[in-house]
Amino acid sequence: MKTLVVEPLEPLSLAATPITGIEVMSTVSTLSLPLPTTIAGALGALIGIKLSSEDPIKGLVELVEKITSELRCKKPLIVGPLTQFTPGDMWSEPLINISWKLFVSPRCIRVLGKRGDEERCHGTQEACLGYVKVSDMFVNVEACKDGGVAVFKPVVAYGVSLERRATESGVAGEKRAKIGYLYRYPMSVYRLVHGDREVPARPRFLYLLNCDNDVSGYIRFGGEGRVARVYTEQVKYEVRSLLDAGSGLYIALSPVPLIPLSSSQLYIDFQKVLGLEFVDEVIGVPQQKRGALPKVVVEHLGLGFYEVKGVRRPVIQVLSPGTVLKTKALNKPLDPVLETLYSIGFASLYPLQTQQ
Repeated sequence: MKTLVVEPLEPLSLAATPITGIEVMSTVSTLSLPLPTTIAGALGALIGIKLSSEDPIKGLVELVEKITSELRCKKPLIVGPLTQFTPGDMWSEPLINISWKLFVSPRCIRVLGKRGDEERCHGTQEACLGYVKVSDMFVNVEACKDGGVAVFKPVVAYGVSLERRATESGVAGEKRAKIGYLYRYPMSVYRLVHGDREVPARPRFLYLLNCDNDVSGYIRFGGEGRVARVYTEQVKYEVRSLLDAGSGLYIALSPVPLIPLSSSQLYIDFQKVLGLEFVDEVIGVPQQKRGALPKVVVEHLGLGFYEVKGVRRPVIQVLSPGTVLKTKALNKPLDPVLETLYSIGFASLYPLQTQQ
C-alpha cells in the first residue's frame, strides 16, 4: 500500500448540487472535500481509462474493475482522506474533517473513558470499546491552535456562460456572453488556525491507495476547469475502510452511505437501510463543547457527474464526515453497490483512542 496525494494547483470548485442557472439562483452547496467518485474518476482519467456503460452506477462498477486491472489493486482501492494544509512554507500534520466545516488533528478529538474503568481500559481499541463516556467526547479546538486546526470558508463566485460564434468562412469567431445565462459556482477557501490568527492555506488530500503500481501527473479536477497534481508516495497513514475495519471505535473520514430499503421511506430508520451492516452504534459528530452530546447528521449527497453520458448520478443519504461509529465484523454478504462505494473511499475510517 502507498499514499495517493491529490494536490490542487488552484482553488477548487466542489459542489454537492448542480451549479445553479437562470432558473435557480438561491443557493450553492459547497464541499470542503472532494467526493470519492471525483477521486476515482480523476484516477481513471489519469491512467487513460475509457468507460462504455450507459448506466451511471454500472459505470462506477466498470471504473473500479478497470482501475483494479490497470494498477494491480485490491479492494478497497482508495481509503481516506486525511488533509494537510500549507500557508506557503511547510505542510501541517494530517487533519480530519468534521462535518464539512472544520479540520482538526486526531489529537484534538477527546474520547474519555468512564471513571472507574482505568484498570480495564488501557487506551487500546478493543479494551476501551465498551467504556466510552459519550458526554465526554468532544473536539478540543482551543488546545490545537498550533496548526492542528483549519476552517473551511468557501466563496461563491458568479460566472457567465460563453459561446463562440463561427464566421461565414467557418473560422471560429469571438466569444460572446449568452444573454440570461448568469450562474453561481463555489470556490473552496481554507484557513489554518495559529493562535488567534487564521492564515490562508492551500490543501492537499491524502488517500491510502491499495495498488502495486504508482501514478503521477496533472489532471482536471472538480468543476470550472480546475487542475490538480496527482501522485503517489511511499508513506502509509492509519486509515481503514469499513470493508476491513473489524470491531473498534472510529471517526468517519468520508461520507457513510445509507440506502433505504424502501423508496417510500419518509425518514431514516437505521434498521431499514443498507450501509450499517458493519456498524454496532452510530454515536454522532462530536461537538466543540465538553458535555455537549454528539449529533447524528444525515444529509442528501449526489454521487457526482457521469461524464461518459453527460448525466448526474443519483442522490443518496449519508452520515456526514466526522461521525463517530462503533463498528463490528461483517458476517453476511455485502450489497454490490455498497461494495463499489466502499472500494472508492466512501465510509473511510480513522481509529480513535480513549484517554483517561
